[in-house]
Amino acid sequence: MKRIVLLAAAVMIALLLVFPGCLCSAEDGGPSFLYPTPEVTEAPAATPEPVPDVAPVTLTPEPIRAADLEDFVPPSPEPPDPSKQGHPTPAPTEPLDVTIIDHINYPKEYRDFRFNRDVKLLEIWFANIRDADSAVLTFDGQVYMIDCGDESSAARNIVLLQQLGIEKVDILFNSHPHHDHIRGLGLTADAVEFGEIKVCFPMDSTESALWLQAFAEERNIPVSDYQSGDWYTMGEKGEVTLLFLRNYDPMMDMNNQSAQTVVRYKDRSILFTADMEKNGQAQLLKHVDPALLRCDIIKYPHHAKNALYEDFYNAVGAKLAVVTSVQGRRDSGQKYLVAKHMPAAYTSIKGQFVHLVTDGDVWLCEYVSSNGK
Repeated sequence: MKRIVLLAAAVMIALLLVFPGCLCSAEDGGPSFLYPTPEVTEAPAATPEPVPDVAPVTLTPEPIRAADLEDFVPPSPEPPDPSKQGHPTPAPTEPLDVTIIDHINYPKEYRDFRFNRDVKLLEIWFANIRDADSAVLTFDGQVYMIDCGDESSAARNIVLLQQLGIEKVDILFNSHPHHDHIRGLGLTADAVEFGEIKVCFPMDSTESALWLQAFAEERNIPVSDYQSGDWYTMGEKGEVTLLFLRNYDPMMDMNNQSAQTVVRYKDRSILFTADMEKNGQAQLLKHVDPALLRCDIIKYPHHAKNALYEDFYNAVGAKLAVVTSVQGRRDSGQKYLVAKHMPAAYTSIKGQFVHLVTDGDVWLCEYVSSNGK
């Protein structure tokens, strides 16, 4: 009996040595020697699901309606061909941080600039004349002129007025009765009507003044005086103002007594200096607040024959000059402009009008074709 027990114990020990995992608890589900435990290995990588072969979806935009383009349509009418019409209609653009866009001297800067379509524009035009003064101002349906040139420039004034479609000049302001500022009226009045003439010198002060008096009486054009310090306006609400200033010193010649005209629209201004030279400029500063002369653009005095009085130049502070003369003639005034690095627009360029236009915030300066005449 003892030998049987020993033999059974030996058999159990042998089984444990051969099958070490054969003993298990009831929680393990029974004897494990019947179901040997596999070795632990890493889980295999997941196999990605196949991507279905579906064509991409293409969205077709809806057709653009005309109403959607209202904010992008250029103003009506379109700017006309400058070779056929000298009065371009500006179109809208974003506001710029400048006061003068000078397309005469810097044609590539702000080339796409246009004014907002819903603002009133002050426009100033100079015919292609030389050694004579004449300017046409238009605003809100009104037309003024400052001087009227001489006989030789009258034909070009007429071309300008006709090209702009102007049939009547409401007021002609004469800065002083010299022939190169008034005698052009004789022919110009044959082409357009003049409602009124304003003068600031006695009608017997010069031969041209006597001629003007006789001509105005013949054509039934009213003539009246204006004085230094007088104001005139343009527009239904008087948005554009014209301030006249002059010297009355009898010791000075007529050029140095000629009326200065400050034209202002909102923040922008231009000073017409007629033929006032250095002595007149110095005298004017003695009895006129220099702030009244401050401007963006100056119509350079006396066809740029002479330099400006330095204090007058500083008081004016202009950034652009309009010169009624021939570029490159090397008069003292032209040399002065070069020395001051002030760009200039010369009115004697054949076939071109000088056009200044402002909305009261910025000036645009450009040449506009005069149809080659």
